[in-house]
Amino acid sequence: MKNFSFLNLTLFFLIGCNMPTDELNMSEELNEDYNELNDIVVMEDFIPNENLNWQVVNDGVMGGRSYGNLTRSGDSEALFSGNLSLENNGGFSSIRAYYPPNLVNVESIMIRVKGDGRKYSFRVRTNDSGWASYSHEFTTSKDEWVEHELSLTSFYPTYRGYSLRNMPNLSELVIKEIGFMISDKITGKFEIEIDWVKAK
Repeated sequence: MKNFSFLNLTLFFLIGCNMPTDELNMSEELNEDYNELNDIVVMEDFIPNENLNWQVVNDGVMGGRSYGNLTRSGDSEALFSGNLSLENNGGFSSIRAYYPPNLVNVESIMIRVKGDGRKYSFRVRTNDSGWASYSHEFTTSKDEWVEHELSLTSFYPTYRGYSLRNMPNLSELVIKEIGFMISDKITGKFEIEIDWVKAK
């Protein structure tokens, strides 16, 4: 993380609400400084005009018939949507993105989402987890933006939606991949809008 001078702090507290438009860039920089001062790192915020470098992984890899897709929604959000099917022993749809493994001493993951009232999970893969992921479930509120803080100690090992008993829970986090999954065993359409993902 950056080192912060007394000038950074002074500018942050002196800046007013009635900011001229030409000072917008300074405001954004101060907001980044504020996040870093509070040990918050933005992992994904779906910046406009950038490619969505996320991969969709559905239960078709094991013969299922669920499907999902990730598209842009609004100026800086993304929509993960599709249909969940339990046919052929399927029942999950997921998205994932690779992340440079450069975060240390992370205590929690924060997400801001607007869903359909169904249960989803946030997933991470580490340098040591192989093909397995560590997951944390969360429930969405229909058509409501909600922020969740997911404690690192509450993540548990999974593979393709199934819990693993022969792996320890997550003790330290060196992330190389992040993702979302739905596997609530309820058939039908699903959708969850994602605003940002942060590490704390």
